[in-house]
Amino acid sequence: MKKSIIFIGMAVLCLFFKGYTQSKKQEIDSPYGKIPLKVGEKVPDFLFQNLVNGDRKPFVLSSLKGKALILDFWGTWCSSCIKGFPKMEKYQEKYGKNLQVLLVNDSNVDSVENIALFLEKRIADGEEVHLPVISERTFTQVLFPHKLYPHVVWIGADRRLKAVTNARAVTDENIARLIAGLDLVIPVKEF
Repeated sequence: MKKSIIFIGMAVLCLFFKGYTQSKKQEIDSPYGKIPLKVGEKVPDFLFQNLVNGDRKPFVLSSLKGKALILDFWGTWCSSCIKGFPKMEKYQEKYGKNLQVLLVNDSNVDSVENIALFLEKRIADGEEVHLPVISERTFTQVLFPHKLYPHVVWIGADRRLKAVTNARAVTDENIARLIAGLDLVIPVKEF
């Protein structure tokens, strides 16, 4: 009973914070346009400036020559997002030759400093995040809009948007199809 109450409380907080961030959104100036991408469209060669862990160098999409990409959007306050990190790390390890998973925090609630502190705490707790973590709000909210986390964007090795889903769609079968360049037969998540 107590776990259920805590879980419900965390879910309500996730929804509250995401709703709060949506109400605080301003017009975002994106160098990649102001229209969301649709499944099948070519993804621009975007640049992630704020790598929060790892080598912290800017990351350009074209540097992933021949690899498919999964963008896993999250917030430090989203417990279901954080619980999904080990699953994403497992997939990165298993498919790393043909796949790159990036954890993208585009929440208006989290700052780069807040995310860095969150990651340091995970290291101290023995739960280090090995996937690249990116803080980006300049274009991700425009190209891949969403109201709720987790939010997963699938980009093929051909640089085309293949799907926009929730975290439940991230399975071995769907990743294998993404890597093989096949269509993903999964429902598109509405914003």
